[in-house]
This record gives sequence, structure tokens and C-alpha cells, in this order.
Amino acid sequence: MWVGTRRQFHGLVIGGIAMMITKNFSVKEMECHCGCGESEMDPEFMRMLQELRDEAGFAFRLSSSRRCVTHNAKVSSHSKKAGIHTFGKAVDILTGHIDTSRVLKLIKQAQDIGFTGLGLNLRGKREGRFIHIDNRGTDFSVPAVWTY
Repeated sequence: MWVGTRRQFHGLVIGGIAMMITKNFSVKEMECHCGCGESEMDPEFMRMLQELRDEAGFAFRLSSSRRCVTHNAKVSSHSKKAGIHTFGKAVDILTGHIDTSRVLKLIKQAQDIGFTGLGLNLRGKREGRFIHIDNRGTDFSVPAVWTY
């Protein structure tokens, strides 16, 4: 686990220390949105996500990361089975504030790093646009690209 000072980060703070998973992603940022506190992420996924952040050169705004099974059943289009978010192997990155050429470059960078699941929601109001990235293994499903 990566640790920095409170001044450097906006994550979970314990005794003045922000609990970081990588240099740019905090435990708090990865927590399930239902409030259960589940935040454990797959280490290889987080390594890849940090690599993508480093290559992109800008901060990511995440709308979804780790989900508990209960929360996933309420919000996922695949509510009948445990989605990839429940394994800590996926995030949704908001893209409404990023110009189209940067979004396309981010998708290409994600593929080059080895992410095997890419979901694209790039229509409608800009503030609701996002890309889903994951590193599903063949034990979960074959590599996939889809639109919402």
C-alpha cells in the first residue's frame, strides 16, 4: 500500500496519513458507493490503472470502482451475477470533462496496457459520459468491448 501525507492526498486519513493503494488512487476513492466500506482492489488491476494514469498525464474522476455484491445487484445491468466490479477489477472513468481526442487516446492507451474489458458511454449529456475499463480474465469472460 502506498502512503503519503494528508497534504498530498485526498484519501482515507488515519492519524494524518492518507491511505493510498497507488500514488494517485486512495482507498476511499475505491470504496463501494453504498457505504458498506468494501474497497479491496485487485493488485494487478491497480498497477495497470496507475500505469494508465501515468501515461494519460491527467487525474481520473471515477464514478464507480469496487462494488459489494448487494450494491452491484442494484446498479448493474448484470444484476443476476457478480459483475467484474465486485472482484475489484474494474472502474468507470468519467469523460465528460475531457475532449474527444483525449478520450480516444485514453481508450487506446488502456488497450495497449492490457485492459480486456472496455465499455463506452459517450453519448447524451457530457457530464454522464464515462468509459468502463477492466482486466477480466478468461475465467470471467472473453475480452469484450461494448457500448451502453
